[in-house]
Amino acid sequence: MRSVFIDSTLTTPPFGGATTFLAELCCALAAQAERVTVVGRPGSDDSVVEKLRSAGVEVHLDLWRSTHLPEQRAKRLAAWVNRESADVYVVSISPDAGWLALPLLDPSIATMSIAHADGPAFYSPLQHYAQFIDCAVGVSKSIHQSTIDHCSVSPARARHIPYGVPLLSPDEVRARRERGSDEPFRVAYLGRLVQGHKRALDLIPLATEIKRREVRFELNLIGDGEERAALEAGFAAGKVRSEVKFWGWLGPEQVRQKLKEMDAVVLLSDSEGLPLALLESIGHGVVPIVTRIKSGLTEVVREGDNGFLVEVGDMSAFADRVALLATDRERLSQMRLKAWETSQDFSLDKMVTTYEETFKQLAAARQNAPAHAMDRGYPVMASCRSRYPSWIRKLKSYAVAAGLVRDVS
Repeated sequence: MRSVFIDSTLTTPPFGGATTFLAELCCALAAQAERVTVVGRPGSDDSVVEKLRSAGVEVHLDLWRSTHLPEQRAKRLAAWVNRESADVYVVSISPDAGWLALPLLDPSIATMSIAHADGPAFYSPLQHYAQFIDCAVGVSKSIHQSTIDHCSVSPARARHIPYGVPLLSPDEVRARRERGSDEPFRVAYLGRLVQGHKRALDLIPLATEIKRREVRFELNLIGDGEERAALEAGFAAGKVRSEVKFWGWLGPEQVRQKLKEMDAVVLLSDSEGLPLALLESIGHGVVPIVTRIKSGLTEVVREGDNGFLVEVGDMSAFADRVALLATDRERLSQMRLKAWETSQDFSLDKMVTTYEETFKQLAAARQNAPAHAMDRGYPVMASCRSRYPSWIRKLKSYAVAAGLVRDVS
């Protein structure tokens, strides 16, 4: 089986859950002797690329140049994929070429898209190119349903395949339950330190509220982003800086080691898909305290059973849940075990097996489907259209590449 994945964020930190997912999936597929290729573009960080290549995954970052227009990138990409005789072509993250190449692919190649979040960045291109997608994957149940309801994808061509993550063994999680109560209650935040939909600045009132309840705690921020300076200043102003630890971006193994030390994880977002931070946490017996929003959060967390669901922005309620677990270690142990039990539905092995089976089914169905011609004249999606002629756009691309003008498009 030859699979080709498109991810334009492969070399551009900060890396989100979608890129982490792709690296885990591709490395696992390569370990099964599958031939796997990831296509991206050059960037400032090759750590994910190095991980992929060390696992036997082929990575191509040179199929087009920065001066190429989106439609030129798409032609180069499609021509290369067709020459390579790929069995399955997967659009994971791509603002342009990955989608624009779809009408140009050999009709014998099965196609898949993956919607990682609940928003137009994934829904809009899927709606435009739905007729060229054999299987539209949603990583959460709500995203899966939205691809059917809003993206012109029939139920037969839509699948829900949740992320999978490495999990602690039963012995490891039992050992976690026996940790002493004389240590501070350790709370983790995993992800980008941005306001946006992550609402990272809510961590400031959260920390002050926890301290006001006289809870001995430690807030561990694993990640980085544009709000770090504001967070440091806010924690200092709220006199909780000594309770907060900034770890920055850590590698996957380092994250897992940190999670083994944590009691609870907080996710404050006002929109999400199926956060890897949530799955990795429960897989390590960490109790989730998360926002009650339509997403993978409410599909995984059961209020008061394996975690807590809190309204967006209600830091008092978040602090109450932290205080409850910090002062009732028996409740903490019970919920920790429940969280870990829930994680068994999101194992890495289960995810990899599901993708392997899906790829085989898609490839077989495509080989038996009636042949159709490539649609070279299919209009590009709205986000890639321009009112300017191609020669002006080309001049601009050279000017941007040379640093003569700033790209504000």
